[in-house]
Amino acid sequence: MNVVLIGYRATGKSTVGKHVAFKLNLPFFDTDTLVEKKVGMSIADIVAKHGWDFFRAREKETVQSLENQSACVISTGGGVVLDEENISSLKKNGFLVWLNAPLNNIVSRLNGERPEAVIRPQFTDWNIVEETIKMVNERYPLYEKAADYTVETANKNIVKVGEDIYQYLVESGKLIMILKKTNK
Repeated sequence: MNVVLIGYRATGKSTVGKHVAFKLNLPFFDTDTLVEKKVGMSIADIVAKHGWDFFRAREKETVQSLENQSACVISTGGGVVLDEENISSLKKNGFLVWLNAPLNNIVSRLNGERPEAVIRPQFTDWNIVEETIKMVNERYPLYEKAADYTVETANKNIVKVGEDIYQYLVESGKLIMILKKTNK
């Protein structure tokens, strides 16, 4: 069984995913990083050169390539929920944890106001606040529908978010299922 992190861009999926994978001694996969390696360029460059549809197709291929992994942590791109087949693939061997961050946290990270900020291509030519509000409103119902568990990340650091996920794994019995997969 896999732990799959979903959520809007800049909600901490990759950072939290690495932390959870380390804590559980599991392999970690980041779908955005895998796409970048496969194509040989950054997501910003992929989108600039080939467009969002090309990126989404590579993302789908990457998600499908992870379908048969077991006992790992997977961090997904913020738009993975736009394709129902992605959700089906991820749920075949995992459960989805939605990292739900407050809008102001997302905007400050996207604006590069935090040291860990990563440059991400915008979806529109609007300002980042308008774009984020629009995209969040469109995607939140998709995250909510796809999620098996939600972690509210407001006022929590990486360790606390990771601990929330770990406690859920213990209390739900999913940790035992993961450990059984790692001992095969």
